[in-house]
Amino acid sequence: MKTKVMWSILLVFGQLSDTSRAQSQDDIAKQFAGMWRLVSNPQRLVDGSTREGSNSVGYAFFDTSAGHMCFLSMNPDRPRWKAESAPTPDEGLSAIRGFGAYCATIEIHAKEGFMVRHYEINQTPNAVGKATTRWYTFQGPNRMSLRVDPSELNRPVVENTFVWERVVK
Repeated sequence: MKTKVMWSILLVFGQLSDTSRAQSQDDIAKQFAGMWRLVSNPQRLVDGSTREGSNSVGYAFFDTSAGHMCFLSMNPDRPRWKAESAPTPDEGLSAIRGFGAYCATIEIHAKEGFMVRHYEINQTPNAVGKATTRWYTFQGPNRMSLRVDPSELNRPVVENTFVWERVVK
C-alpha cells in the first residue's frame, strides 16, 4: 500500500513538473513577443577592452508564440551615396556591410536560458539554413539581453551582447 501511495505521489509531481516546464516555455514566449529596439551592443575584446558594435540602430520582431523572428540593423554612420540611384561599387559595398537582416524560426530552451535560431532569410547567403544560439536574460518586462554564444565569435571579440528595449505605445 505504501508503495502505491509513493508511486502515485511521484507520478503527480512528475506531471506537475512537466506542466510547470510547459508554462515556463509559454511564459518565456510571451516575454519575447513583440517589437524590440536595440539599446546597445557592447563587445568585449581579447585584450579586455570594450567597444560598441557598429550596427547600433536595430529592431527585432518576435511573433506571439516566439516561434519566428526577424531582425534589422544598420550602422547609422554609413556614407551617403553621391547619386542616390547609382551608387559606386565602394558605396554599395559600404551600404551592405553596414546593414544586417534576417528572419528565422526559433526554438526556446527555457530551462537552460537560450534560443536557437534557424535562418530562413539572411543577408549572407551562406547563413541560410544554419542555426545560431543566443543566451537570453530579461530585466523586467521591457528589457532583455541576447548574448552571442562564444563558439560563434571571431577574435578579437570574446563577448558580444545585444541589449533590447521593448517598443511600447
